[in-house]
Amino acid sequence: MTKVPQVPKWKKSSSSSYCRTQMMMMMMMVIIMTFQGTTTAFQMPSPRHSFTHAQLRMVTLNENDVYDADKAEAQAKKAQAMAQKRGRSDANGNNAQQQQRQDKDDPEWKFFDTARIHVSGGDGGNGCVAFRREKGAPLGGPSGGRGGRGGSVVLVCEASQNTLAPLRNKVHHRGTKGRNGIGKNKDGQKGKGIIIKVPPGTVVRDLKTQKLAGELREDGETLLVARGGRGGRGNAAFMTPRRTAPKLMEFGEPGAKRWLSIELRLVADVGFLGVPNAGKSTLLAAASAARPKIANYPFTTIVPNLGVCDIGDEGAGLVLCDIPGLIEGAAGGAGLGPAFLRHVQRCKVLLHVVDGTSEDPIGDFKTINKELKEYDEFLAEKPQVVVLNKIDVPEVQEKQEELVAQLREAAGHSRVLTISAATTERVKELMGRLKKFVAAQPESDLPPAPEIDFTKAALDKDSDDFEIVSDPAYPGQWRITGEYIEQIARMTHWEYPEAVERFGRQLDALGIATELERRGAFKGDLVMVDEFDFEFAPGLTNIYLPAELLEEDDLYNDDNSFEGSASATDQEQAVQWRPFSQGGFLDVDMEELEEFGEADDWDLLDDDEEFDEDFEFDDDEIWTA
Repeated sequence: MTKVPQVPKWKKSSSSSYCRTQMMMMMMMVIIMTFQGTTTAFQMPSPRHSFTHAQLRMVTLNENDVYDADKAEAQAKKAQAMAQKRGRSDANGNNAQQQQRQDKDDPEWKFFDTARIHVSGGDGGNGCVAFRREKGAPLGGPSGGRGGRGGSVVLVCEASQNTLAPLRNKVHHRGTKGRNGIGKNKDGQKGKGIIIKVPPGTVVRDLKTQKLAGELREDGETLLVARGGRGGRGNAAFMTPRRTAPKLMEFGEPGAKRWLSIELRLVADVGFLGVPNAGKSTLLAAASAARPKIANYPFTTIVPNLGVCDIGDEGAGLVLCDIPGLIEGAAGGAGLGPAFLRHVQRCKVLLHVVDGTSEDPIGDFKTINKELKEYDEFLAEKPQVVVLNKIDVPEVQEKQEELVAQLREAAGHSRVLTISAATTERVKELMGRLKKFVAAQPESDLPPAPEIDFTKAALDKDSDDFEIVSDPAYPGQWRITGEYIEQIARMTHWEYPEAVERFGRQLDALGIATELERRGAFKGDLVMVDEFDFEFAPGLTNIYLPAELLEEDDLYNDDNSFEGSASATDQEQAVQWRPFSQGGFLDVDMEELEEFGEADDWDLLDDDEEFDEDFEFDDDEIWTA
């Protein structure tokens, strides 16, 4: 017989016995909690809902309260919604993060025509103080090199781009710093510049002043927006025939820093205008390979769309630009049109699409032209071509001739054509006429003149352009402002006495010291230039001179100032100036000293008696070395 192995007793428990055990444990817990005055109930989910174990809630009820299934279900649904919001999958398997990525990849969300960026050029490298010391070359002289120039930030027009989205993704752009100079007259390496690619039609303004800096239209066109600072000079650059061993250097010039406001104006040949749902996007899709969003409701187009219509083999295609529809009050900010009207300012010709199914097509045409004139008179004066769309509708066909006559009268010209963008009827004829009409237009839309020049650094500005400000509430304090003098102060190495002396000479040469004296500044007043403070010392070029020497110098000047007005007796009684307090030739007995002040005194050297050649000197009288 084969012996059947016995199963351990702990493995013989069935599901029913397990459930009975759990129920008994729950009853015991209820009994225990009842004696404590409260009842704890576990909210089990309803069989028709598939909630997770984490969505269960333990609620403490009073003796008179009852279990609320609807409340428990609402709490479970709220927890499920919070889980979906955090990116978890819901019951249908959809992922919230995946849906967000799909919305983000939508082309309409990728188009940006405005941006704000901060650009800063790299700082220049510092100069070097060094002297040449080599065997066989004594007194080699200064050999400190210059610092390298910092990297600049440049905008470059790229024809393959049509949005400012990359500038929104990265806001701060900074050039690298130049290397410092070293000995043996070796200059530092230049910093690396930054190149920012922008689409054609980019307009650059200074964010603070809103002054125009330039516009990029052609492919490869460049615009310098932040210039890198020049490198500081080493002591070799300050050597002169009088000062053969200078011990001073300059810090590198800080790079230019500014915020820029950048906007995009698409460059196209023909710009589409019209009320919402007039068929502009349908016409663009019928005339080009562009696929804008098309639907039967207003404001389907929320971003500008570009398309190229290729007609014939000669020349380039016709660039078309479709903007959102305009409504009444658009010039004042109503609707989506005002935000995108800048894109048709660079177009040569405007194509006005009139909806034939509108209640008042002529009124819509006049309203749009009125809004154009209020927004920009130059834009309203651009040549227009008017098309009556949706002639495939029977109601429009019945009044087609009447509408065309009214449109010609309202427009003041005969450039009116009827088309059907949905059926592409007469669309090819319209594009052919537009191409010829665009080719006949003169190139009158020139780039505007820049109002601010970013290529000039602070050291290139006028040195006489400074201002001295004082507050009567704080006497003895003077603030000097000016781009040139502030940049000089930033580049001065204040730890070198010779550099401080040089800064004092620059204040005198610029006329700042004279202007301070004219306004009543006294010696010892506080003078502030940018973040640097120092005491005003008129007529002095070195603040490190000892105070004792300065006091003696003042006393000597005071004594000499009254010398001309003193009498002869006072001059005889005055103490004669002597370089030493004691010792020297002045201490010799004046009676024994032969003075040779006048020409007659030299006659004393003439001896009346002739010199005896046979005279012999004694040994004691012989002069020996």
